[in-house]
Amino acid sequence: MTEIEDPIDVRISRLGNYLIRAHKYNKASILFALYLSEYVRADVEKEIRQLLDEQGLEALSVDAGEYKDLPSFFSLRSAERTVFFVHNLEKGFPDALRYLNFKREEIIDHRVKVVFWVTDKELTRIGNEAPDFFAFRNRVIEFSEVPLAKERRPALVEFALETEYKSLDEIKRSIELKETLLSELSKNDEISGYLLSSLGILYYQIGSYKKAIEYHERALEIAREIGNRQGEGAVLGNLGIAYRNLGKVEKAIEYYEQALVTSKEIGDRRNEGIWLGNLGNTYRNLGQVEKAIEYHEQALVIAREIGDRRGEGANLGNLGLAYSDLEQVEKAVEYYEQALVIGKEIKDPRIINLCEENLNSIRS
Repeated sequence: MTEIEDPIDVRISRLGNYLIRAHKYNKASILFALYLSEYVRADVEKEIRQLLDEQGLEALSVDAGEYKDLPSFFSLRSAERTVFFVHNLEKGFPDALRYLNFKREEIIDHRVKVVFWVTDKELTRIGNEAPDFFAFRNRVIEFSEVPLAKERRPALVEFALETEYKSLDEIKRSIELKETLLSELSKNDEISGYLLSSLGILYYQIGSYKKAIEYHERALEIAREIGNRQGEGAVLGNLGIAYRNLGKVEKAIEYYEQALVTSKEIGDRRNEGIWLGNLGNTYRNLGQVEKAIEYHEQALVIAREIGDRRGEGANLGNLGLAYSDLEQVEKAVEYYEQALVIGKEIKDPRIINLCEENLNSIRS
């Protein structure tokens, strides 16, 4: 039995409820989730995990390419509150199919609750090569629509824009998902632009600056094509960051200045302050300290006007660095101390560490 007529949120709730009821009545539940888009798969699984977590159930991911004997894996790790999400089934073929077919009774005996994420090709092969196991299924629920359904767009935009992750593995996983989703989109539009820009930032974070530039340049083309001026300014500035890290300082300044002009034209004060600060840092690195101070002072004014405490603290700290370069120690200390107060207030470790290290160096 397949289900696709209902809205995706209804199908998500239904899939979660199948698992919750199976736990409540201590029964096995074998579910197949048919998907087309890797993004939709990740997004749906995230929401189902939240539903399970609310019921005190633990979701455990299983890579079928790594664990081909899935029934034995379930038996060894199954617990009353465990739900398994199996992916990469094709990588486990044909061994995984043989184990599932011949050991299918173990899944029932151990009351396993499991969702098999499958493509249409994988589902067909399971039905043909493991028919006895497939007959044990409870439901096949489809999530096969293009990932731009109106009700999912806010989540899609949020995902496309996300660039803050806690680990290198999370960054790499996000890159994989975003590149997959990008390949699934049929045209250059706002979502594609967000994805390209986000990928540029993520590649920058892992030190792949040339790759970052490639994605930012494509994002810039789309931003200009669809008239997204704010996006254009952000991408120009990010290109400046990437070129600066490649050591191409003149190119970086060129992009920072273009970003600054764009931000001023559209009244984007926050980004105006950011690009002023970046220009200040770049000129300081070139040894043009007086010019750097001019830019940081302008950025500081904007940060205070818009209530950007982090921007205020960062520019105060950068002014401290600039005056240290000029050997105006008292002035440098004054700025470091002001920045340190703000850093502690907003609990920003970068500002705190910069100021404390430099103050200790001066006082030692």
